[in-house]
Amino acid sequence: MYEIGQLIIGKVTGVKPYALFLTFDDGTQGLLHISEISDDFVRDIEKYGTFDDEMRVKVISIDNKNGFLRVSYKRVDAADRYNTHNNEKKSSPLSVKEEDFAPLKEKLPVWIADTLKKAKEEK
Repeated sequence: MYEIGQLIIGKVTGVKPYALFLTFDDGTQGLLHISEISDDFVRDIEKYGTFDDEMRVKVISIDNKNGFLRVSYKRVDAADRYNTHNNEKKSSPLSVKEEDFAPLKEKLPVWIADTLKKAKEEK
């Protein structure tokens, strides 16, 4: 039996633009609504989970009739999110590494020079 506030790992069994559907070890079903994924705007829900991914989520409500769970990803501490064996190798969708910007860093001086040149020509 699950409790509100409990951290559990579920497998994504369905993806809709508004939610991810999860199944847990005992067969219980759950819904991760898009509003419980992040406080930031979520443009593409599949950046957070796709079919067969495992996710650590927090139980936020339980339907007493059928045991259906409503869960949250954004309420799970960042350090706990990627401790599932399936997601250990994944980086956070919000993580950014310095090398991600290397192509931009190389092109920036060229873009600045081009923009200044065009601005002078327009005068």
